[in-house]
Amino acid sequence: METSAGLEPPSDPRETLRRFIARAAQLGVRVEVAATAGDAADRITALLAERRARTVAVWTTPELAPVLDRLRTAGVDLVLPGAPPERVAEADAGVTGAEWGIADTGTLVLASGPDRPRLASLLPPVHIALLDAERVLPDLPALFGRTGVLPSTLTLITGPSRSADIGLVPVLGAHGPMEVVVVLVGPPTAAG
Repeated sequence: METSAGLEPPSDPRETLRRFIARAAQLGVRVEVAATAGDAADRITALLAERRARTVAVWTTPELAPVLDRLRTAGVDLVLPGAPPERVAEADAGVTGAEWGIADTGTLVLASGPDRPRLASLLPPVHIALLDAERVLPDLPALFGRTGVLPSTLTLITGPSRSADIGLVPVLGAHGPMEVVVVLVGPPTAAG
């Protein structure tokens, strides 16, 4: 089977992960690799400190609990789910999880819900997503093969927001974050 890029999808989980990282980098996405959830929490806290982010819109899902604990300890003002959109838009960054990564396109797949507001990935100028390395799939058909019934709100993020609507001049951040960072956690043993 050929992918949209005209290349065979990788069958080895390590190759799938390498392909995801390479595709994401081509899109201007920074990818960090962390061995454990604790390492990921430290890395995300450091990334936010580098950007001087004091207010951060967050998801409150279980996988992000270590991150939220570190951010609270660091004195970061957390914008929790249910906050008004204006408050989310004022945040310096957004921190979310990601259900899946797609290696073929370097895409993140996010499903919205009460504890995972879509706006946390769209309104702040920086989006940091936590992704389990074992949840990186080779291509979109693999995603549909794994998910079964899709949630009513599924967001596919392929790099920072880009637009050339006015005068064909490329602009970053016109319809979403200007910067996307993915923190991959764990060894890629079951991906693909």
